[in-house]
Amino acid sequence: MSLGCGSSVDRGLLDDMSSSEFFEEKNVALKVVVVIPTLNEEKAIGEVIDRVKDSLRAYECQVLVVDGHSTDRTVDLASAKGATVIYQESVGYGDALLCGFRYAKRRLSADAIAMLDGDGTYDPKDLPRILQPLLEGKADFVVGNRLDGLERGAMTFTNRVGNRLLSWVTSGILKIDVGDTQCGFRAFRSELVEAMDLKSGGMPFATEMLVEAKQAGAKIVEVPIVYHRRVGETKLHPLRDGLKIFGVFLRLTRDYEPLLFFGGFGLILFIGGLLFGLRVAVEWLTTGRITHLASVILSALLVMSSIQLFSLGLVADMIKGAKRKVRSEMRKDK
Repeated sequence: MSLGCGSSVDRGLLDDMSSSEFFEEKNVALKVVVVIPTLNEEKAIGEVIDRVKDSLRAYECQVLVVDGHSTDRTVDLASAKGATVIYQESVGYGDALLCGFRYAKRRLSADAIAMLDGDGTYDPKDLPRILQPLLEGKADFVVGNRLDGLERGAMTFTNRVGNRLLSWVTSGILKIDVGDTQCGFRAFRSELVEAMDLKSGGMPFATEMLVEAKQAGAKIVEVPIVYHRRVGETKLHPLRDGLKIFGVFLRLTRDYEPLLFFGGFGLILFIGGLLFGLRVAVEWLTTGRITHLASVILSALLVMSSIQLFSLGLVADMIKGAKRKVRSEMRKDK
């Protein structure tokens, strides 16, 4: 079947709710929907679907292909393999996944949703490993870690270094205990679809998804997986995608760690102001005169700006805390 799907998501009220409170479920078999975004993946999609079904034969499983209007035989091959096929209305990797998540939750009544690519890079044999923490109630959101299971030639040296660096910075600053934040092989309880306020339609979606899951109170677990060489041509643009991910990272830091965001920039300005001021102070102490008036003015402006940024960070952090408290009280009233 082929249907269209939008990409907006309603915001849930999970920000402060612990995973044990919200995701308390009986130990029953999960209905799993595997979401696969595609765009001209005719070389690999048939085998990927077959391997997904084989690896999840012990589960109640359905494969959902979200196609970005492929011009090859991707849709025909996916339909012939028994997958449900829908089309995304917009464009981008994140938009396709978000469209699939909503459809899996609302139309297919999924208990758990898994996601992987249609190019053969992720091995469907790892699906039971990804889903096991959900089935055992040990996690609400599971993400794979590719970095120690890379097949030779699956990722360039630049991409390996970039992924490790980005994951290290993201996990450290945003306080997410995940070693491979950009991995696209994940599984989560379907309740999170309505809880995550996802906005990014492109590759930064992976980082945003992790942060939103954490803010929703989900317990996040990471498991090792293997990563194969891609079948077909890559659609990644390392520099462009890296800049987009960095932009989303800054936005997420601003929204979820405002004191760190504004305080960090404030600290940079404060140090700059001190350096210019030090030059003036040394001159005054040694000569008793001040001749660099521009340095005096610049130093004062930088220090005042740093104080304003730090104050803004404090106010934003208090507002964030107040909003979470209000949402918590609203849930109690309901």
